[in-house]
This record gives sequence, C-alpha cells and structure tokens, in this order.
Amino acid sequence: MRTVQYTSSLLYSLLILLFFVQIQAQPNCSSSCGEIKNISYPFRLKGDPSGCGDSDYELSCVDNKAILEIFPGRYYVHNISYHDQTIRLVDVNFANGSCGLPSGPVETTDGFVRDVRFRGYGLNPGSRFRFVKCSTNISSVPEAANHTTVPCLTRNGTYVYAVYDGDYSYYEPRKSCSVISLAPVDLRKDVTKFNSYEAVMELLKAGFEIGWSVKCRDCSLAGKQCVVKSMEKPLIYICEKEYKELTRAEGNWIIAAIVVGGLIALGVIIGIIVVVIRRCRRRRNAADNTNKTLQNRIVA
Repeated sequence: MRTVQYTSSLLYSLLILLFFVQIQAQPNCSSSCGEIKNISYPFRLKGDPSGCGDSDYELSCVDNKAILEIFPGRYYVHNISYHDQTIRLVDVNFANGSCGLPSGPVETTDGFVRDVRFRGYGLNPGSRFRFVKCSTNISSVPEAANHTTVPCLTRNGTYVYAVYDGDYSYYEPRKSCSVISLAPVDLRKDVTKFNSYEAVMELLKAGFEIGWSVKCRDCSLAGKQCVVKSMEKPLIYICEKEYKELTRAEGNWIIAAIVVGGLIALGVIIGIIVVVIRRCRRRRNAADNTNKTLQNRIVA
C-alpha cells in the first residue's frame, strides 16, 4: 500500500515539474519598443523568440522607435489596434517635417495597397497626396489651383507639386506633368487646397492608418479576393471563391447543354400546344355532333 502511495506521489510530482518546465520553455510573446507596448500576434519584434508572432508582420526597433517596412518604404509605427485591425504609420522621411518625397509609396497610382499583408480597410481610406512633377510652371493655371509647390524639389526647370486627393477623387495630370509618388494621409473633409507646404507637412507628419488582416493575406496569397463582410468594428473579412476560367472543352459542354436544354424545352412547349389543340378540336367535334343529333331529332 505504501509503495502505491509513494509511486502516485512521485508521478504527481513529475507531472507538476513537467508542467512548470513547459511553462518556462514557452517564449515570451509580448514585447515593446518605445511608445508601442504589448507587441503581440501577428506582430513581432526582430530578435523575439521563434514562434512569437508572424514573420510577415515583423517590426524592427531602432532608437527606441518601432519601424515597419513596406517595400520599398520605411514607416514609424505610432499605434497598433488589435481590435480594429489597423496600424498608424508615419513615413520616416516625413516624421521630422523634412521636405521631400516618401520613402516608398504604399499604394499604386490607382490608390490600391501594394502589400498583401495590409489590404484590410483603414478608418479613413482613399485620401492621399500625389506628388506631381511638371516640366513647366503651372501655378498660375486655373486647373492647378489645388497644386501646392514642393520648394525643396522645385529647381532647374523642374516643378514639383503636392496635390491633395481626398475621398477617392479622380486626378488626371496635365500633359506636361506626371505623378511620381503617393503618400496616404487622413481624410480631411471639404479640403481641396493647402496654402503652404508647411500645412501639407503637418498632415504628412500625422501619418495615416492602414488595415491589416492575416486572413486577407492568406486569401490573397491563395489567388483569391478578400472582401469585407461587415464594416462594423471589428471588421469581418471573407475570402471569395477562386475565379477559374473555363477551358474550351468545358465551354463547349456548357454550350451543348444549353442547346440540348433549349431543344427539350421547345419540344415540351410544342407538345403542350399540340395537346391543347387536340383537346379543343375534340370538344368542338363533340359539340358539333351534339348539335347534329338535336337537329335530327327536331326534324324527325
């Protein structure tokens, strides 16, 4: 009896020991850098233990500032919302109020996010500055009333302007101009022109919010389209079924099926019409025969 109790106690002690060893072996998956506290899944810091976060959402910590790279740009991270699945970024080239171009455009010239990791919806999507390079000075042209001169880049016969593009408005550059970069910013209602580049810089220094979604990342990598199912916070995403083009053989089979189905339907319709006509004729003949019988009786 004592041997059984001793064995049970020993096994119980071993289980407790293994439990604590397992806890100690698990990596600490919450880190911080400067103002960004509690960096957790899917984000991680460089140097965090393996198994922490997702390598696609890795941040670096430089001079006590969290930096996210969205090729080819580099952005300071000012906030991460795990509830809304958004992240606030400031381009490192604009953080100190420097005059110049973004370190790298997050969006294409059509306003679409380049990186599959960040194709979720931000809180204020669709607002940006377009940096436009022109071969002539268009400041006095009425159509360029919303163009703000970028002083540090305007020289030697080249004129660079910042054009605020809010609420998905369409911008078509003049023939002598071309869009050279984009910088997302927060949406400002009823704003079309900035009187100085200092005012432009204030908005650029404030940064922008962009959505992130691991589900959307996986969906895009699978060649499918990620769409928003609900705009209520937190956002709910769904992955649409993959679109697959039909082969010629599949197309021929579908066409043949449609033709055969049409012929069958036509045959059924003709059959119904024939049956209706025959019934009408029978009724008419029966009526005629009844009338003839009555007439014969009357004559007789």
